[in-house]
Amino acid sequence: MPDRVFDGGKLRDRRVIKRLSQATLAQGLHVKVNAVYRWENGLAAPPPERLSAIAVFLDADLNELFPRTGSPNLADLRCDAGMTQADTAQYTNTSSPMPVRAAEQGKRPLSDRAVTALAAAYNVTPAELLAAQRRSFGLPEEPAGESSAAGVRVARKLESLRTEVYGGEAPSDAHLASEGNRKSGSTVLTEATVRALRAGEVAEPEDEALDALALAFDVPPVYFRQDDPEVDALILSTRAVRNRFTVMVARGADRDMPKESWDHLRDFIGETMREILTDDESGRSA
Repeated sequence: MPDRVFDGGKLRDRRVIKRLSQATLAQGLHVKVNAVYRWENGLAAPPPERLSAIAVFLDADLNELFPRTGSPNLADLRCDAGMTQADTAQYTNTSSPMPVRAAEQGKRPLSDRAVTALAAAYNVTPAELLAAQRRSFGLPEEPAGESSAAGVRVARKLESLRTEVYGGEAPSDAHLASEGNRKSGSTVLTEATVRALRAGEVAEPEDEALDALALAFDVPPVYFRQDDPEVDALILSTRAVRNRFTVMVARGADRDMPKESWDHLRDFIGETMREILTDDESGRSA
């Protein structure tokens, strides 16, 4: 495990720069003053899962204050998120931390559901979490390259859809495959394919599969074909509005105000999107 390098003197210097006392730092971290004293004087080191909280409290970059000497494994990602193994049970939908403990010890890999949930909790992509899991199991690194980057990009975009549009509960892989095939009129997706794309395991995703996936999520194919943050933000925000609108209708919100008002709202959303697209087309042709 490539632990982060802890330097008590560096911690002390940062605390002094921020004009904080040992007592203030201790209070902010919910530890005893003696613990801070021991850290700064090289008599002890904080638990790995406390390092991120220390960096945040001191308004410091984690990688600068406590640099790492190698690529992270699963335990490293957990510690960087400020979690103990016990904290992970809520994300793996179990009553104990055993799934995470077993994966960190290289005994049993995480389930697909756990990979997705923990990636979001650790603020990493599913592909990054799977790479960390490979290290925990002592497996060789997968070769890096443009094709690998493409797979990671798709996984990241799928995670963004899950969190920003569906609030963390995206349709199942089987449902997405079925919808993508139905809307595209051809069988290009399977549940396994969608799962692999979501996990970043497809080095070079096929255009047909990405187009079908876009249809399943009801987003334009360009979402998966480019990597412009502003374009992504526009697509995600628009899709989130539409998803929210659909949920409101399903819950009967349209009965809470006159049909005429609801129709005006629907027209406003549609006209706004048409205006955006028309402006975009005129801008390109100008």
